[in-house]
Amino acid sequence: MEQAIVIIVLVIVALFVFAIAGKRTKGKRGEKYMASLLSRISGEEYRVINDLLIQSNGYSTQIDHVVISIYGIFVIETKYYDGCITGGESNEIWTQNIYGNKYRLRNPLWQNQGHIRTLRRLLDENGKIPFYSIVAFSRQARLRVDSSLPVMYWQQVVPYIRQYSTPVMSESTMNGIYRTLLEANVTDRAAKKKHIKSVRQNQIRRNKAVSSGKCPRCGGDLVLRNGQYGKFYGCSNYPRCKYILK
Repeated sequence: MEQAIVIIVLVIVALFVFAIAGKRTKGKRGEKYMASLLSRISGEEYRVINDLLIQSNGYSTQIDHVVISIYGIFVIETKYYDGCITGGESNEIWTQNIYGNKYRLRNPLWQNQGHIRTLRRLLDENGKIPFYSIVAFSRQARLRVDSSLPVMYWQQVVPYIRQYSTPVMSESTMNGIYRTLLEANVTDRAAKKKHIKSVRQNQIRRNKAVSSGKCPRCGGDLVLRNGQYGKFYGCSNYPRCKYILK
């Protein structure tokens, strides 16, 4: 009997490990595919960096893709998901629906805004150069997202970038930013593993804050409110903090 229980536990653990590994593999495949798409715009007006890891003040930030151009800086978060993706710009948690089975994912728009803040601090950039956030999903996903910021499919990213044609910086400035980011990029494997661990710990902290009735963004109280689409929990510090938990 005890041996059977041990076997069942081992099988469950193995399935969990395989599921996590499969998700990472899909994510890496998506990033490689996006990198191949972005390689088409490399040239005199563009510089591309893939898989950028920056460490600052004891924290690390991993950015899937950055396109530095004379027309601005494009920061791209790549997602490889199946099913229907629903969510809003102010929702911390979005939903992935696969044949009626619902799964939670963190708002990638928020993730990417954090990436842009990190880049601005690193470059000591005070707003003169425009940053453009792009969240890109695979065609396996059906997007039902309410957002003023661009959420699109992978194949739409390059045409979206190319629509910007008004120079906002010189080529020398563009190349200087490119060199700064390359110099800041951490390629050490141990550092990358530490970053993954940190992301998991941050998720645990967010979950603890929400379960305690606190806003994970600013620490304010979560208050039950009535909205156009029903009841939801919002931060008591609104409008300074627009966190929403449905």
